[in-house]
Amino acid sequence: MRIVGTICGTAQPSAIEITGSIITAVAPAEPDLADRHDTLGGPDVMVCPTLFDIQVNGYGGHDLNADEPHPEDVAAVVARLNEVGVGLYCPTVGTAPHEVMASRLRAIADACGDERIAASTVAVHLEGPYISAEDGPRGAHSPAHVCDPDWDRFRQLQDAAGGRIGLVTLAPERRGAIRFIERLVEAGIVAAIGHTAADAAHIRDAVKAGARLATHLGNGAHALLPRHPNYIWEQLAQDALWASIIADGHHLPQSVVKCMIRAKGLERTILISDAVLYAGLEPGDYERDGRLVQVTADGKVQLKGTPFLAGATVDLGRGVANAVSFAGISLPEAVRMATLNPARLMGIDDRFGTVEVGKEASLLLFRWDERGAQMEVLHTLVRGEVV
Repeated sequence: MRIVGTICGTAQPSAIEITGSIITAVAPAEPDLADRHDTLGGPDVMVCPTLFDIQVNGYGGHDLNADEPHPEDVAAVVARLNEVGVGLYCPTVGTAPHEVMASRLRAIADACGDERIAASTVAVHLEGPYISAEDGPRGAHSPAHVCDPDWDRFRQLQDAAGGRIGLVTLAPERRGAIRFIERLVEAGIVAAIGHTAADAAHIRDAVKAGARLATHLGNGAHALLPRHPNYIWEQLAQDALWASIIADGHHLPQSVVKCMIRAKGLERTILISDAVLYAGLEPGDYERDGRLVQVTADGKVQLKGTPFLAGATVDLGRGVANAVSFAGISLPEAVRMATLNPARLMGIDDRFGTVEVGKEASLLLFRWDERGAQMEVLHTLVRGEVV
């Protein structure tokens, strides 16, 4: 397969040769190359690694956190993500009764029996149940099922996932959390701080133990905090911590997105969607667990009649575009935050995250409207296959 397009961050169209699942050549494109029948793209097309979203709870009406999950829902989420330019992702399982969480993980593992689903699934993100019980930091997680970390119980979840849990978000103030973080790191699992009410000492201890990420920084937090010190400033100040942020225009004000990106820097900021099952659905009212959820025309999802958010619906491509607008950064810089940066965090940057010879041919072809700061997805490839 051959692709013609301008690699994001370069000035001239390139011809990208793909053999099997690997990029085997990258060279300047000849003027008439795009007209050949065996070539995908064109001189007006941009190319970058496919987007990599490390926090996805559902999409298009399919819920990875359903009480009775099915592998078919996992496959449907992957298909919908592919449509919006996300070829790699971390399915995210949240707080629930232990056996329900295990069943969700088994559904993901079963879905990964399909090679195409497995190719898109980098690792499972376990978000809870080892999080704060306090209103605010707990977010939308069930208060009845948050708990202190327990390694034996975690191993049961890891077994249910077929060993696929590669990222765990927890609150470092919970009893036993620091030793738990150390054990995660020893097992090669990324430990993240999130849904926390931790003081500065707990955050410093977590970082010393090996925690590497602040999950959706600025969200899963109290509505009101002391101006300083507080756990948001402390995580921003920890140079060893990466930060994932939801740049949907609803979870964080534009000015906060700008300040967080500048504080963490281009190399330590990761864009995520934190998408829930309402992502990709039409605006309107939806009922879940006896409550009405409203999805607005601009993608905000909230408990109807309240100001409380009930998840995220803005896809990662729009998050990339928003980061350009909100933070005044370039498109290549924003793309990096949704490709190479998560790849580095998850330890797959040896095979993915840049468009160069020897790397995995998981790519995104798109057009960029600079004036409107919008990305039009044309083709998503995963390991050399157009998906």
